[in-house]
Amino acid sequence: MALKVDREELDEFCPRLFRVLDHLGLLPLYLGAKPNEFEKYPRQLFGSIQRYGDVEASFREWEGRVLRDAPYRKEEFYPELETLRQWMMEHAVVFGNKVNMQHLRTSLYARVFQYLYPRRVLVNAYCKQHQGNPGALEPEFVAHKLPDSVAEAVQKVRDVFQDDWETIVADARTSLLANVGYYRKMLSGQAPLEAVEEPVETEIPEEE
Repeated sequence: MALKVDREELDEFCPRLFRVLDHLGLLPLYLGAKPNEFEKYPRQLFGSIQRYGDVEASFREWEGRVLRDAPYRKEEFYPELETLRQWMMEHAVVFGNKVNMQHLRTSLYARVFQYLYPRRVLVNAYCKQHQGNPGALEPEFVAHKLPDSVAEAVQKVRDVFQDDWETIVADARTSLLANVGYYRKMLSGQAPLEAVEEPVETEIPEEE
């Protein structure tokens, strides 16, 4: 009998993986980045699993690469890496299913873009709204003004992602404060703002 994709488990796994990588500064801040920049670290993990056939060994190897490459906040977000490892160990059978791994590879770009899109649009709208105000990157200001100060600009995005909106806002705040240097350039006009577009629908392949 043909194996089926464990969609429920994969739909839970991917945001966990992407959140850790984003918090460690290993996912693009710019939505116009090349696909391989979005896919690099997830594909490394999938490759390790394929090579070793063992979730624990695969994760430990991948974790070492991730921590070497992460530009900041390694100690702060290490517990998130450990939580991800534990989740993967508890669901090891999912990663032993070749159909699941193939599905992850073919759906990866759509999944990571869908995850990042509302977070980057929210941050970009915030920077556009507060351009010229360097104080907009102060933690207290961010906590008070994001997302209320850009509510109208991101309403359509909020409508599409309403079930996860509180988490998206929290992640957007984390990104702003973790990448102050990058976003300060946007606020000062030294770096371009991405256009806040209509919400995009990304197709995640269906597999039987």
